[in-house]
Amino acid sequence: MQNRSLYIRTGFFLLLFTVSCEKMTTWDIQPSGRFPVVDCIITNELKVQELRLYRSAEGLNQHPEGISGAVITLSDSINTLSFSEVEPGRYMSAVPFMASAGNKYTLSVTCQGISAAAHAELVAITPLESFEIVPYDSLFRFVYPSGNQPSMTEVFYNWSAVPGYCEAYGSCHASEAFYTLDNIDVSKMFAPDRIIIPFPRGTQIIRRKYSLSQDHQRFIRSLLLETDWRGGLFDVEQGNVPTNFSSGMRGWFAACMVLSDTTYFE
Repeated sequence: MQNRSLYIRTGFFLLLFTVSCEKMTTWDIQPSGRFPVVDCIITNELKVQELRLYRSAEGLNQHPEGISGAVITLSDSINTLSFSEVEPGRYMSAVPFMASAGNKYTLSVTCQGISAAAHAELVAITPLESFEIVPYDSLFRFVYPSGNQPSMTEVFYNWSAVPGYCEAYGSCHASEAFYTLDNIDVSKMFAPDRIIIPFPRGTQIIRRKYSLSQDHQRFIRSLLLETDWRGGLFDVEQGNVPTNFSSGMRGWFAACMVLSDTTYFE
C-alpha cells in the first residue's frame, strides 16, 4: 500500500489514460501524436525513489505502455545517481536517498531519441490535520480536512480484516486523493460530485500528505480542470496540462516533503 497507487500523485495519468473517480460525463478528446510521459516525485523519506515512464495513450481507458531502455539520472549539482529499470516503464533509484531542503534537483531523461530535463525543490509542509469519520449508508466515510497550505493527501483504506466486506466491495483495498489549493475556481466550486468510498469498522486508514510548490500546484490545478472538475456547471475550454520537462517530453517532476499516519478504525 505504500506504493503510489494513484498517479496523480502526481495524478496526472488520470488525464492521459484512466478515468477519474467522478460521475460519468462526455469528453471531446482531441487526438494528438504520442509522446513520452514522466511521473516522478522524490520525497524527504529515506528510501529507493521511483519514476514512471510511459508512452501517452491514444484514448481514455487504455492501459499505459511502459517505455524501456531509458537513461535516467538525478543530480543535486554535487552528487549524481542513476535510475535502473525494474520493469517496462518503472525505474528505481540505484540507492536509497532522501531529498532535502535547500537543494535544487535536476532530473534528466533520455529515451526514444529525446533528451529532456526538469527541475524541482522541496518546500515546507504543515502538520497533518485532525480528520473525522462519519456514518454513511450503514457504513462510514472519511471527511477530508482541507487545511490552509497547498498540499496533496493520499488516503489508503485496508479492510482485509473484514473478509465479508472485501467480497461485497470486490477488493480489500481502496484509495483516493484530496487537494488543498490556494486558487479560486468556479469549476472547482461547481465540480461534479466525488464518488464516496464507504468502509466498515475494522478498516486501517493510512494518510500521506505532500507539500506542493507553487509550480506543482499550478500543474495540479490544470490537471483537475481537465479531469475531476470537468463535467460540472462551468467547464473551462480544454487545453494542454503544463509540464516542467523540455524537448517534447510531458509529465511532472516534483520534490515533496511527506508526512504520514495510520489510524485503525474500530
